[in-house]
Amino acid sequence: MADELEEFWKKLSFTKEEDESILLGSSTTEAARKIGKNCLVMKINEVEDELYLVEFEDGRDKKRIMETCPWTYEKYLILLREFEGEQVPKDISLWQSSFWVQIHNLPLKSRTRETGRAIGASMGEVLDIDVVESGVHWGKFLRVRVLIDVTKKIVRGKRIVIEGGEQRWVAFKYERLPNFCYHFGLFSHGLKECDEKNGVDEHVDLSKLQYGAWLRGEAKRRGGGDIMKVGQVEGRTNRGWSASKAEGSKAWVTHALEERSGVGNEPGSMQRPWGPMSLRMRQEKKTCEVRLQDVSMKWAKVVASVWKQKESILLQEWKARGSK
Repeated sequence: MADELEEFWKKLSFTKEEDESILLGSSTTEAARKIGKNCLVMKINEVEDELYLVEFEDGRDKKRIMETCPWTYEKYLILLREFEGEQVPKDISLWQSSFWVQIHNLPLKSRTRETGRAIGASMGEVLDIDVVESGVHWGKFLRVRVLIDVTKKIVRGKRIVIEGGEQRWVAFKYERLPNFCYHFGLFSHGLKECDEKNGVDEHVDLSKLQYGAWLRGEAKRRGGGDIMKVGQVEGRTNRGWSASKAEGSKAWVTHALEERSGVGNEPGSMQRPWGPMSLRMRQEKKTCEVRLQDVSMKWAKVVASVWKQKESILLQEWKARGSK
């Protein structure tokens, strides 16, 4: 809708009054910039094009959510990025997500911080490397946290050349890997939705595919321990960083950042770009605030509320089309 509005205004001739510029100083953006520090932009990958603005009362909660990416809901990857007030919603693009990548088959002498940085940089931006202060990790594999372009195929491994000319293939495993295509290695769809199947029986020989569940690595704590599992939302296991309590912690989805299609082309008929999206997790209908004690459970319920709201909208549209 934003693109349609822009094209509509290009066809108009402006009056002198309309063409006068309005100066918006720093005081007009101060409140938004202050609140924006505790906000994230969110999109459920390949399910919808709408963006959502998630506001946290405590900036530490937002930091923890970003540090424990990737997040998924109904096996779909949730894309997140920091709030940038200089952009309009239609120009915001979400195409990256961070993953802990396990690098297997490294010789012992190569299990260092420098090796992790070199291999991780070939995949994307290196955010962290799981090594002790000495810069060496003697575990079964080396862990690197990388910001990955999720529009590209999953990288299964790399060929490396070690000092002395020795060549070796190192294999990658991804922790908390969401649904992806075993034919093409893409996050855009799963095996069941892949066009390559062309109606072939669901009992396909997975061993003949180029990608598979063997790319999934068990989530580990920093230093090699297992990730602690915390509560459940509607019977679904929810992953998090700890089971510690955060009394009074709050988070809520305040706005949808893109207008829905089919509203009309004239400016007067459009929804407000930052119109509120009511996501009620309590019985009261006048609030969209989500009160939770555990930070990870809070986040899971925020995402679940977005999902339910989306399903409700789609159902209403389907009924509307059926009545015509």
